[in-house]
Amino acid sequence: MKLASLAAVVAIALSTSACVIIDADDRPDTSINITKTDLEPIYGATVDKGDLVIRVSSNGCTRNDDFAVESVRRDDVASFVFTRKRPDLCRALIAEGIDLRFPLDAFGVERGAKVRVRNPIVRP
Repeated sequence: MKLASLAAVVAIALSTSACVIIDADDRPDTSINITKTDLEPIYGATVDKGDLVIRVSSNGCTRNDDFAVESVRRDDVASFVFTRKRPDLCRALIAEGIDLRFPLDAFGVERGAKVRVRNPIVRP
């Protein structure tokens, strides 16, 4: 039963129309002028209904406008980096983090395009 559930989840995940590439390697991207230490560690990223959705840590007050977002298009890939502008000083630790949605069309990215997120991935 668990194997069937896992197979269903994998099938659904693979059937999305867009592609998100998590690029947490050590190669610097010279087109984005942010060092790896400035990048906000994220728990994951996906594309959902035309939005780039990232999961980040939160103490209860994290919002989209707490992040600076930089996007660079090269070839067929839109690369994104997220840096936190303000710390979340609230006291409600949300262990699994929260999802933040960023509309891809606001960055000139069309539906179905490849998206790369350059932030490091951490476990919640």
